[in-house]
Amino acid sequence: MKKTSRRTFLAGAAAAIPMAATAALAPGAAKDNPAFKTCPRARGGKNASRFPQVIVQDQHKKKAWFYEDLIADKLVVVSFTSVKGENYYPVLSNLVKAHEMIEDRIGKEVHMYTVTTDPYHDTPEDLRALADKYGASWRFLTGAPEDVREILASFNARGSLYALSWIGNEKTGRWMNKPSRMQPLFIAEAVGRLSTGKQHKPFLVDDHSV
Repeated sequence: MKKTSRRTFLAGAAAAIPMAATAALAPGAAKDNPAFKTCPRARGGKNASRFPQVIVQDQHKKKAWFYEDLIADKLVVVSFTSVKGENYYPVLSNLVKAHEMIEDRIGKEVHMYTVTTDPYHDTPEDLRALADKYGASWRFLTGAPEDVREILASFNARGSLYALSWIGNEKTGRWMNKPSRMQPLFIAEAVGRLSTGKQHKPFLVDDHSV
């Protein structure tokens, strides 16, 4: 039997360490490693401790870390509903109108998400059908029920119906909320107020008399 030299063994071990670290950081690794939630975050921000370190899945089955991938260093609009909830307290038609007012910035400077309040029943396929029904082109998020419940708790979202949308700029650490059924203009204006630089607009002047 061929003996492995000490030098060969150490070289192999050194090569394996980065590979193991990369595997541990992959989104799929967390489900098999409960201790991952206690690991240091890959990215942090002013409100990193507020949000859980969990994985979500959108309506196209694309997975992401909720905070590190979707919130950190971004200007975001986060709303809440469910397939069933839209029958009792519809918010999506109103949010679509707000989306249209800032559509030129969506996906570049502004990111929009809707988190399901019913992760026990809403599958990615269900959320895709819901988004298509209203013509909503942003990301709808679900995940393991216990993980989504942690996200909902971080926004103080209790119960299956939650009337608020949160607008936040994690670069500056500033957040505010607006009723999801408020006039779409006011939701869009909240995005302008939390923007920085030339995009900072306390009012959408095109929609106001001056």
